Amino acid sequence: MELVDVHCHLESSYLYKNLDTVLRDAVDTGVKKLITSSITPEQWPVSLGLATRYEEVECALGVHPWYLDESFFSSLDLLGDEARKGAVAIGEIGLDIKVDFPALDQQVPFFEKQLAVARELNLPVIMHCRGAWQEILKSIKRVGMPEAGGLLHSFSGSPEIAEDFIPLGISFSMGGILTYRNSRKRKNLLKKIYPRHFLLETDSPDIPPVEVRTDPASPNVPANIIYNLRAAADILEKSAEEIARETTANAVRIFNLDMKRQG
Repeated sequence: MELVDVHCHLESSYLYKNLDTVLRDAVDTGVKKLITSSITPEQWPVSLGLATRYEEVECALGVHPWYLDESFFSSLDLLGDEARKGAVAIGEIGLDIKVDFPALDQQVPFFEKQLAVARELNLPVIMHCRGAWQEILKSIKRVGMPEAGGLLHSFSGSPEIAEDFIPLGISFSMGGILTYRNSRKRKNLLKKIYPRHFLLETDSPDIPPVEVRTDPASPNVPANIIYNLRAAADILEKSAEEIARETTANAVRIFNLDMKRQG
């Protein structure tokens, strides 16, 4: 099977300092490509460097809503030039109404400016959203979506919310939350978005699958995507091989991946 982890953070300290092992384990598990997403402008050169150094790594550049700083806003003028150096997406960007800081009215200008860059370059966006579904839809209405579409990662919305985003060219990925198999809402959601609009992620080093949460000192790693795949297969009552094939095809289509570049 060939798998794509469409969202992880190899720039994080634990993964970065153990990168050769982390990537070897992922490849041994069947991961053909990983898309690592920056969260601040300081990480952009790190992300680009990883994509240059490792054939299995691609990168997305952006500013995460949790880590906004007003001093970063001027850096967004450089985002397009940096992304042209080899990013396959703009991300991780988005809106979050479940955090006290930064306030939503601070987040929106950052999100919309980055969305505009993605539109200019026609790169897909990788979006974070907690609770701000209508706010993101309003921003997309104001700015527009890139023709390449986008991804709502770690998606926790309902099937009805997904229906609002699918016509905009947006797909959905889920990671460790899939391994909690007893959610009727998640089962209904997967049936709604599979096969065309469903992808796999780990969001490592965050949100490990339930199978490996016995060791709180050990962060999530991209190799754990195999647990997310098996959980999706259980929930959808499909073979793991079929889901790997469909989700990988979706990742190749959305992010214009060259699968021959790895290996």
